[in-house]
Amino acid sequence: MKEMVADGKIKETDNIVIKMEGINKSFSGVKVLTNVNFTLRKGEIHGLVGKNGAGKSTLMKILLGVETKDDGTIELYGRRDIQNRYEFIAMIFQELSLIPTLTVAQNIFLTNPSKKGRVFLDIKEDYRRAREVLERLKPDIKVDELVENLSIADKQVVEIAKALGQEKKIMIMDEPTTSFTANQMEAFFNIIRKLKNEGISIVYISHNLSDIFKVCDRVTVLRDGKNVCTSAIKDTTMETVIEKMTGSSSKSSEVVKFSFKDYCEDEQPLLEVQNLSFNNKFKNISFKLYPGEILGIAGLTGSGKTELLEAIYGIQPIDEGNIYVRGERVSSLTPQNSLKLGISLVPDERQVKGLVLIHSVSDNIVLPIIKSMKKGFFTSKRKILDTVKNMIEKLMIKVADVNQDVMNLSGGNQQKVVIAKSFSVNSNIILMDDPTLGIDVESKREIADIIKNFVKSGDNAVILVSSELEVLEGYCDRVLIMKKGEIVGEIKNTMSDRITEDKLMSLIQ
Repeated sequence: MKEMVADGKIKETDNIVIKMEGINKSFSGVKVLTNVNFTLRKGEIHGLVGKNGAGKSTLMKILLGVETKDDGTIELYGRRDIQNRYEFIAMIFQELSLIPTLTVAQNIFLTNPSKKGRVFLDIKEDYRRAREVLERLKPDIKVDELVENLSIADKQVVEIAKALGQEKKIMIMDEPTTSFTANQMEAFFNIIRKLKNEGISIVYISHNLSDIFKVCDRVTVLRDGKNVCTSAIKDTTMETVIEKMTGSSSKSSEVVKFSFKDYCEDEQPLLEVQNLSFNNKFKNISFKLYPGEILGIAGLTGSGKTELLEAIYGIQPIDEGNIYVRGERVSSLTPQNSLKLGISLVPDERQVKGLVLIHSVSDNIVLPIIKSMKKGFFTSKRKILDTVKNMIEKLMIKVADVNQDVMNLSGGNQQKVVIAKSFSVNSNIILMDDPTLGIDVESKREIADIIKNFVKSGDNAVILVSSELEVLEGYCDRVLIMKKGEIVGEIKNTMSDRITEDKLMSLIQ
């Protein structure tokens, strides 16, 4: 790492490595940051939280020099005259910047490869250097492996290795664990704790407040572009942070706690699965879903949760078993037939499986029903507009207008568009795969309300797969436990017992 002292090098003796004071920023006359202060200490993990639009990304872009500030001062290692701050700070995004077709070592040293002389690359030296860096993080990652073959968690480790390979001592991590399993998250937290112990400073941005409280030393809350508070983690609570983020008092955690549902196991189930099996993904799966019920499925990655939902919907094939809808056996398991039977899927990876990002909000919402919008050879624009406006209002989707590209929406609003597709086909059984993953607290609450209102009539039901155990705790009447492709347990919400995150965590291991 370059050190800046009197001769222009970085000096690291001071405890404060970043000091931002009185930062103001406006876009087209709209104030997005107002007198924001932020500090980062050497060897500190500092959480930065706030709802979408709170100003987190803008503040970090100003720190990096990607955006200019209107007012205020920024000090890096006590100096205000450093223009190239990006050379000393690594930004690790949720959307990885790795090149899949290159090896781990090539990605780590892409901008500063080893050379033999002035012309030739020294690949062996890069492999040696890469092994040296990964030894500090996760030694079992092979330096000659193509990045496209790595898990999402290992790719994130390679991103960190890139920063270390460039000798950067400050890292900004933006939603780094969004697609991680519980085990991967804990392993990742151990890695960044190691970095902290090495004196590396980390700004940790996350919507998942449980992450913040597990790994951070301090937390700063932004709301509407202003500092609301900065506090040591040991001196605050999740409830307090949520209250500061939203500006309103809340006695719940990140999710809305539902009351016990009025569903009856003596009545005919909406959906029944009998002895469903497919290859090595899942086997002998049997359960019933009742009207008015939210049925959760918990399990680690690889437990077969996603594959099971996709099989019920008709995307994945099955080797044996049967599915019954309202007592009638389903003879043809296809997505088209599922939609006719009132079953829809809200898939995981919304940007890949659930949306056409370059198309508008309107196009995405009516995609499953576009044929029904035709009058002869022509599409009824009035029908489309009425349907889309109804969904936007019903699901509280925040858009500039119906023709706005989906790619320009926040994660929470993108997810609502995916859910709107299910609502547009009048489904009464919705299969949801991690619908709250990677979205802000406010959107989580709104999606909770959407699910609650959907089952409220007593005619509809939801199967909810989630890697966020607090979501299953807060939303579900029952939770099935999946492990290695089998259902190994069940927890119910009753007057004498409750679904809790601790119980779920112990059962899925």
